[in-house]
Amino acid sequence: MQKLKNFLKNNWILLVILFAATFLRFYKLDSIPFGLYPDEAANGLDIIRMMEEGDHRVVYDTNGPRESLFFYLQGVFVWAGKAFHIDSLYFTPLALRIAAAIVGTGGVWALYLLAKELFNKKVALFSSAALAVSAWHIQFSRNGFRAIMLPLVLCLIFYYFIKAFREKKKRDYALFGVFLAVGFYTYLSIRMLPFIFLSFWLWTIFFEKGFIKRNIKNILWAAASFTIVMIPMLIHFVHVPADIFGRASTSIFNPELNNGSAIKTLLDNIIQEIKMFNIAGDKNFRHNLGGSPMLDIVTGAIFWIGIVLSALKFKKIEHFLLFAWLGAMSLPMILTAEGIPHALRLVGAIPVIFIWIGLGFSWIYEKIKDKKVSLVVVSSLLLIASFLGFKKYFIDFPVYVEAREAYAEDMYIMGQDLRNSPSDRENLVIAGEFGLKTVQYLTHGNRPKITQFETYEISENFVLPEGKYKIYITAGWYDSAIRALLEKGYWFNFSPVKSDLGGRTLYYEFEN
Repeated sequence: MQKLKNFLKNNWILLVILFAATFLRFYKLDSIPFGLYPDEAANGLDIIRMMEEGDHRVVYDTNGPRESLFFYLQGVFVWAGKAFHIDSLYFTPLALRIAAAIVGTGGVWALYLLAKELFNKKVALFSSAALAVSAWHIQFSRNGFRAIMLPLVLCLIFYYFIKAFREKKKRDYALFGVFLAVGFYTYLSIRMLPFIFLSFWLWTIFFEKGFIKRNIKNILWAAASFTIVMIPMLIHFVHVPADIFGRASTSIFNPELNNGSAIKTLLDNIIQEIKMFNIAGDKNFRHNLGGSPMLDIVTGAIFWIGIVLSALKFKKIEHFLLFAWLGAMSLPMILTAEGIPHALRLVGAIPVIFIWIGLGFSWIYEKIKDKKVSLVVVSSLLLIASFLGFKKYFIDFPVYVEAREAYAEDMYIMGQDLRNSPSDRENLVIAGEFGLKTVQYLTHGNRPKITQFETYEISENFVLPEGKYKIYITAGWYDSAIRALLEKGYWFNFSPVKSDLGGRTLYYEFEN
């Protein structure tokens, strides 16, 4: 009991932060965000392959090459929904998003560990508190994208990296190697890590001469643990070498995207990255409240204080590491030529950004000599940031039509309707194959009879079934689909299905 009392006394602030992080990641998770984007649904389809076909892989290709570790975590909840007939998890968006909420909360804890190891407990508490209430991190902690694993794993990688550097223990080197390898099963951006370690090697030449030579045995220990965990992925790369480089088609070196100049596109991207924190953020509603700064007015200002503080101490390993980390994890965004600024591609830089925010808060706290006043000031700033984060995601975001569109509300509502389809009814869906992934996942429990058509396929392949049938046409394809049906000699009196937000038409339907 005494140990428990001491733990609570020494860590009650951290527990409050973790409680807040948990609440903000699970609150109304079954309804915000509303809908299910096909990228999320594709994860569900791969999970179904795992469960029903025993098709276990380290990289799946249902929606392009995607590392699978996150899918196994999601699969726990999809499996539970099916095995125990839990309605809220029975092939629902919630089943795919609980894992993200857990990982996101874990990321707040991991950031605390890293910031404490790099600096001190005060910086760690401020960093993790700011991350806990950040709308940027909250958003990715509440959708079914595997990218949320990256901040968590990166924090653990560099937690053991800095411990190994300072304490020279084999255990820390081994765990560093393990988590480094685990990272390659999470998200594509992890492949930028060699740039950080190259930077570290250069740093040792100037400031820690002989480090590699003195620690070669420990480094080999880390290499061994890394190699063992990487074996399944290495085998995959041998069989599918193209997956090593991922989606190179969006590169700034693609002449079809860079407007004739890769250098100019790179410089423009760097400017966009600088602006995205305080001025103009990601316009994609799956990543952000369309175009708003990624940081609120409080943390956005304090972020720059932290950067200046680090720049003044650049030679120290902990500050050098932060800049090397930001540079490497910015590459997935600044080296691509579409969708810029892109908060998802910059997700690997989130821990660095919030450690700088923690440094800024800590500096403000120390600068005010009266500690009671200092505590009030810093607490007030964090409360303002908390309110702004909550307001941005839970109050402002859900009322935007664009937020519904970003999560494929049309295919989600269509999928819900098809979940109730009678077993003897044929369902003809005129929609894109990509969007149909949402329908396929949502309806897997009752598996209605669905035949999908692209508009160009109607003239050749569209035939009405003899019995009961229902036709669905997505709103964007309605005019071209009607023309194609008329050319085939078909005429139907379609009814629009409208959204309960804004009343816009989601799709059209006809049932005989």
